[in-house]
Amino acid sequence: MATIENPTELKVEHLLHSVKQLSPIELDEFTRKFIEWQQREAAIGEEVNPDATDAEVVAFIRKNSQLPEKAYQHYWQLRLKREDETLSDDEQQTYEELLRQSTVMDIKRLEALTILVHRWRKPVKEIMAELGLIVSHLDEPEFAAESAPETYAENHSVEPGKR
Repeated sequence: MATIENPTELKVEHLLHSVKQLSPIELDEFTRKFIEWQQREAAIGEEVNPDATDAEVVAFIRKNSQLPEKAYQHYWQLRLKREDETLSDDEQQTYEELLRQSTVMDIKRLEALTILVHRWRKPVKEIMAELGLIVSHLDEPEFAAESAPETYAENHSVEPGKR
């Protein structure tokens, strides 16, 4: 893979030249990671509009209630590996990034919920119950227990099948 010697002199042309030197497999990986980064940055930059309608605020809350399914599953797989202390350095980095994304989503969701608390003059728990909202990234997903039932049950004092 091409390396860039002086990052202060980066220009689009330099980046494009470097990307063109990637193998097809590296280019696929770069493209996938770049798209993930774009989507992540777009989501992080998005803020709830305090003047939005209730429906728009609720939609914003729902959007920020869980990582996308694939990322959510990956987060839980890494979280379980972390508990078993078997994460590689790369996996630890990925886990920390997913945790950061989840934390940003938590903050955004709480900001939006605050808008509804003020408008509706109800407690957060009541609003969440009324809207059927859950904080699903904190709940153990079914696939986590299914992927390693013996290990999970042994490490978490849960009988297989009893959740």
